[in-house]
Amino acid sequence: MDCWRTTQGTNTNNFSCYFLKDNDSVDDTLKLFFELESLGIKDDPCYRKDDQAMNIFKETVQYNNNRYVVELPFRKHWNELSNNISVAKQRFQSLWGRLRRYKTLYTQYKETIQDYLNQGIIEKVNDTEINVHKPMYYLPHQAIKKEGRVTTSTRIVFDAASHQANELSLNDCLWPGPNLNPNLLDVLINFRLNRVAISSDIRQAFFSNLLGG
Repeated sequence: MDCWRTTQGTNTNNFSCYFLKDNDSVDDTLKLFFELESLGIKDDPCYRKDDQAMNIFKETVQYNNNRYVVELPFRKHWNELSNNISVAKQRFQSLWGRLRRYKTLYTQYKETIQDYLNQGIIEKVNDTEINVHKPMYYLPHQAIKKEGRVTTSTRIVFDAASHQANELSLNDCLWPGPNLNPNLLDVLINFRLNRVAISSDIRQAFFSNLLGG
């Protein structure tokens, strides 16, 4: 590609005009066009095959009792994790006030927690089991309501970004890993390729995995 300049006049009001001459071939132009048209469909060039989170997952994943067991992909030593119990208590007090005002929400929340206990997703920790020589981290949680859903309209969301002032959260100590969600444009295009499309969902997919280590 060449760059040219034209100048008009010799007085103080002269001006310059720049123009570009494209020396690319038709093939190069078409290649550029299709590259622009395929934005969001190609593989992410920023994805690293040596991603630390994926390496830890592949090295530690196990399949026991019909469930996958994985370890948290720590990038910082767990000793750097701070005890955020005061923040968690404040968040719980706010949640408790909301549950007291809305009895239906309280009932749904209680049933969900009990369901987690029955499925072995969570377990009660006794005071005697708490090791004071290791850092403790508490996950604040809250209710998210979505009216009109076919499944339950209330779900519990846990906040691993919670932390004390100037301290690390659990998310800060973990490798984020690559984004494994399919590209939305790719999904829409594939959706139109066939006459019949089928949509499905895995109930509590993330809760089906256990944390080991």
